[in-house]
Parts: sequence; structure tokens; C-alpha cells
Amino acid sequence: MLHAFVDESVAGRYIIAVVLIPASEVAAARRFMRGLLTGGQKRIHFSHESDRRRARILTGIESLGAEHRVYSTKNARPARLACLERLVPDLAAAGVQRLVIERDDSLVEADRRLLYQAGLDYAPELAYTHLRAKEDLLLCVPDAIAWCWSRGGQWRARVAAYTTEIAL
Repeated sequence: MLHAFVDESVAGRYIIAVVLIPASEVAAARRFMRGLLTGGQKRIHFSHESDRRRARILTGIESLGAEHRVYSTKNARPARLACLERLVPDLAAAGVQRLVIERDDSLVEADRRLLYQAGLDYAPELAYTHLRAKEDLLLCVPDAIAWCWSRGGQWRARVAAYTTEIAL
């Protein structure tokens, strides 16, 4: 039984990053991520962190031992649909029971339609919700992976060792 956490990046290629965590390890992973917060932080937003802190956060993410995937496409307008159409059956086949998507109020209704079109109706065991990263700190993990993948160079190389890319 797995939970999937999803965030996107639109820098260059359109990317949806996914982290898959066994349901039995979700609570411990959340506690761990909470321990990475500093000062008054309510969430980790990778683009706002220093390089030194990014490296520390990635070391923590690596210690979780989770599975990471990046779905990417060059197509701008249908990109989200293309990624979700591929992502949903993949997650259902992997045994994911809960999909958590970082909430963007402007996309929630469109996501509902997209998820239906993407075949969620054929995977009734896959429940989904939209949450903000401060509501579920595990959304900070795909945020970090998406940022690194989009940034390229040493950052992509660092996460590429444990991230599978599905290019569309």
C-alpha cells in the first residue's frame, strides 16, 4: 500500500514529480520532514532555500529511501493532461491508494476533470486530494525533486541516482 505526493515545475519542460511512500512509513516521514523545518517555517519551498540548506534537505530526503519519479513533456498546454494520463495508471499499477497533489486553487476543478479523463474512474481504489505543502509536509519532497530536475546540472545529477524519468 503506497501514498503518492505530487508537485509540478514549469521551468523549461513541464514536470510532475512524484514521491511514493509506503503507507506504513508516511507518519514517520512526515515527522522527519517536520524536523527539517527551521525557525518559523511552515513548509520547505526548495526555490527559497540556500544551496547549503538544499544539500542538507536532499540528504534528508535520500535517507527516506522513497521511490521518486519525474513525468516530463515539452508540450505546454496539454502537458498537465499528458502527465496525469500517464501518471494515474502507473500509480494504480504500483498499488498507490492515496494521491496527494499540491493545491493550486486555479487548477483544482481542472484537475478533477483531468483525473477523470486520465482514467481515475478505472482505478476506484485510488483516492486523491489537493493539499497545500504546509498541510502535508511530504509535498515538500516532490517540490525539491522537481526543482532539482528543472535546474539541471549538479542538482539533477544528485537526484537522478534515485529518480526515474518518464519522458512523454
